Amino acid sequence: MLWEEVRQAYPDKWVVLEAIEAHSDSNYRIVDEIAVIDIYDDSMDALHRHSELHKQKPNRELYFFHTSREELNILEKKWAGLRKI
Repeated sequence: MLWEEVRQAYPDKWVVLEAIEAHSDSNYRIVDEIAVIDIYDDSMDALHRHSELHKQKPNRELYFFHTSREELNILEKKWAGLRKI
């Protein structure tokens, strides 16, 4: 699905998404194809589901957003790579 299709199918909802196809451009993650995993009325329910799924499979590209957003502006964060020894 595309983000616009998700917005039309689930108006005024919180959705937990998985990026099926995505790429990076100018420090933003551009999601080309989306799979909707769950739909919620409450943001905390969506956050908890996102966290649960991320703990189970941290390599999946998961997000949660409210469908009132016109665009998915996902800023990529670069990690310094420093760890406590």
